[in-house]
Amino acid sequence: MQNRTFVFPHYRIDFALVITFLILLGFGVLTIYSAENPGSTTKIMERQFVKQIYWISIGMILFILVGAINYQKIEKYSIVVYVIIVLLLLLTLAIGTRVRGSKSWISITGSIGFQPSEFAKLGVILGLARYLEQKGAEIKSLTNFLLGLGIGLFPAGLILLQPDFGTALVYIPITLVMLYFGGARLSHIISVLIILGISIVIPLLTTFIRLTNPTTPSFVLLLEDTKIIFILAAVFGILSFLTYIFYRITRKEIIYRATVIFLIFFVGLILSALFTKELKPYQKERLIVFLKPTIDPFGAGYNIIQSKIAVGSGGLFGKGLRGGTQSQLGFLPEKTTDFIFSIFAEEWGFVGSFFLISIYGIFIYRNIMILYNARDAFATLVASGILGMFLFHIIINIGMTIGIMPITGIPLPFMSYGGSFVITSIIATSLLFNIEMRRYLR
Repeated sequence: MQNRTFVFPHYRIDFALVITFLILLGFGVLTIYSAENPGSTTKIMERQFVKQIYWISIGMILFILVGAINYQKIEKYSIVVYVIIVLLLLLTLAIGTRVRGSKSWISITGSIGFQPSEFAKLGVILGLARYLEQKGAEIKSLTNFLLGLGIGLFPAGLILLQPDFGTALVYIPITLVMLYFGGARLSHIISVLIILGISIVIPLLTTFIRLTNPTTPSFVLLLEDTKIIFILAAVFGILSFLTYIFYRITRKEIIYRATVIFLIFFVGLILSALFTKELKPYQKERLIVFLKPTIDPFGAGYNIIQSKIAVGSGGLFGKGLRGGTQSQLGFLPEKTTDFIFSIFAEEWGFVGSFFLISIYGIFIYRNIMILYNARDAFATLVASGILGMFLFHIIINIGMTIGIMPITGIPLPFMSYGGSFVITSIIATSLLFNIEMRRYLR
């Protein structure tokens, strides 16, 4: 699809960006409407698709307001926005309402409330963009890199305390993508990825082996004991300390690299022990069951099995609006949120799904172009954070519905039911629109 723009003396309107996100919003409302039971006695004003329209309307008002303010003025208050979202997350832990086991909502009146962890994504993007712009080339130093990492992941830590593991995960790609475009050393970013890999792989791998192997090896049982993991971490910690002392004496590069490797394993094992202790058994099973859903077909594997059935039953052209058996007969849970793509694929088939993914592709392409064509560092960094957020949501959500990604409860941008996330997505799009519109501003 060719990008069409209309250029005013000082402004540039990206119609491809606007049209694609409006199409996605429309598909979202239509799919939510289609997923509802035709015989439902729920009052029209209380139905999900009507509520979604309300939230989109609020989002569009904010889209216009955010687009009307020069993003360079928004930049001046980005740190203030970051502090506000951190305070909101702390407030959520103190007085938040618990929904589905997660204390992640702040109630305003009755059934009206919002989820600060969704809006916090924008706060992190703005706050980290401001920090990285100020540091410039200094972000290559380890100290500044760790400070930037802390700015991005501190809110994620607060969200983990709610606990909301899926939402907290989104902050990792946002932060790392922004650090990359901010000029951080690739070796620092890769080290963080290795640490995260170690911290997640051990608790998930041990869970998978235990579920799939009737005679679980003794070493797996040992690795499920947090005390053993802490002991292993202590060993690597001591090794990193000793090799660092040796490096200070010899100044040999190979000794320094050994120190870094030991330190990476030390931090990774510490985090692994914390994850092993904090993650509930059902949470671990949900994260690994996509590898073999038949492990627990009526428990952790049920959702993914029903989702794959829904996607596959759509065939080439789908079953038509409200024609999906998996949704209409109630086999597919969380059908308007986590598994809305499954509903769409069943009703519109391969052709419709390909069209939807193509629309997402055009939207992401415009995001990338806005990123690379931005007129200043702050705009580039904001666009990169938004890119990380949208890409992660799209890949994980669609991936989990077709069985190639773990089930994390991450919604699909613009389509999944939910006010906080759809408003966040619309504001993020408005920031992209804002950046591109003012690219030629003198």
